[in-house]
Amino acid sequence: MLEIVFTDKKPEAKVVKVLPMAKDKSEKYEFLTTDEGNLLKKAITQSDFEAKSQEVVEVFGGRAKMILLGLGGENNQLEMQNVGKKLYHTLYNDEKAYVATKDYSDAANIAFGILQESYSFDKYKTTKKPEDFTKLEQVVFRVDNPDEAQENFKQYLALATAIRYDKDLCNEPASYLTPEVFAQDVERLRYLGLRVEVLNEKNMQEQGLGLLEAVGKGSNNPPRMVVASWPGNKNSQVYDVAIIGKGICFDAGGLSLKSNAGMVEMKMDMSGAAAAIASLKAAALQRVRKNIVVILGLAENMPSAKAMKIGDVYAAYNGLTVEIMNADAEGRLVVADCLAYLQKNYKVKNIVDITTLGSLRTVLGNTYAGLFANDKSLGDKLLKAAEVAGEKLWLMPLDKEYEKMLSSPIADIRNIAVDGKASIVSAAFLNRFIEKGNKWAHIDMSGVRLDKSGLASGFGVKLLNEFIKGL
Repeated sequence: MLEIVFTDKKPEAKVVKVLPMAKDKSEKYEFLTTDEGNLLKKAITQSDFEAKSQEVVEVFGGRAKMILLGLGGENNQLEMQNVGKKLYHTLYNDEKAYVATKDYSDAANIAFGILQESYSFDKYKTTKKPEDFTKLEQVVFRVDNPDEAQENFKQYLALATAIRYDKDLCNEPASYLTPEVFAQDVERLRYLGLRVEVLNEKNMQEQGLGLLEAVGKGSNNPPRMVVASWPGNKNSQVYDVAIIGKGICFDAGGLSLKSNAGMVEMKMDMSGAAAAIASLKAAALQRVRKNIVVILGLAENMPSAKAMKIGDVYAAYNGLTVEIMNADAEGRLVVADCLAYLQKNYKVKNIVDITTLGSLRTVLGNTYAGLFANDKSLGDKLLKAAEVAGEKLWLMPLDKEYEKMLSSPIADIRNIAVDGKASIVSAAFLNRFIEKGNKWAHIDMSGVRLDKSGLASGFGVKLLNEFIKGL
């Protein structure tokens, strides 16, 4: 990760100088020479530079390259982060840059945007040439109190680190990131002060996690349940929030086999689990004073002679029996067992699960994740956090009428709707596993798990981090 530095000193002579300008505001930069000042005025006139958000003009001819950087007129943190993302690409082939910001907020958010945009996943690239990698190593921001700014920026740096962790997990091929390897990677996070427990297939059988066990039956890589917690508030035994993450490390659809096209993104069917554990990592790095528990249901949904069959009936951790009518509706089974396990073993104020159940993608496309909540206050907090984080949520209905579509003649519930058409019943299925009085919200991020390049988007980490801090 490239280095972000804050200073109150003037720039070095040959460093690239970035000159931020807000719309309809004139700026003076006392460190520019007379010649550089004249070049700047000429560039503004010739390029019709209006300081629109993310507008960039490169100026050559002085002692070093200068960059005019438009900040626009809104000046909110999301806009500044987008400005930072644009600036990263402009600086891609420069080693060091000095950004003449006026205040810490702009500097921090531009820097955060740069860090987010600098992510790459090159682990399996063997033909990439040295010149194809960025040369950028350090970006220096001018602020009034650099020591204080550097300390405060640790919060942004922690979040950027967690987002990178999320993306790394999601971008790994399923041949590497098996449930066991995922669980081992989470165990490594104990160095942050996290408490981590891993349940293997024998533990699941002993404890009655029948749904999670059933989903993983068809794979040679056995399932795991991971329970990780951050004890941020030593004065309380109650958890402020629990986050459940769906972690299907590869989803072939089981015996309800997907098409080849349907499997293309299925190494990322663990994106919910990645977002959940990455948000816990961020909280630990930020030393958030909240008690947080994360439960990950990790499995592969594969077809084999051992795989769960259509018509099978399995008992969940809470005893509720489920008739399997579609082996490709496995995510809700895994999450349901995690929800039941959580409520029996932990006292929690708020429960949030984050998944890629896929049921809302046809409705919300690749712009919004779906949100269901059985408590208005909890739903409102998540919607507010989403707005601040710039990760869009759309509130969907949670109605008991949908549960009627899950009735089974031989079990307590089916895992899909009777007619197989109502995609919204995935949330209704999970709602059956929420005990009376517990506040719960369900996020389906299936449509937003990828960025425009086809890599993991990291969706959910900023949203959950904002939500946790706001509790």
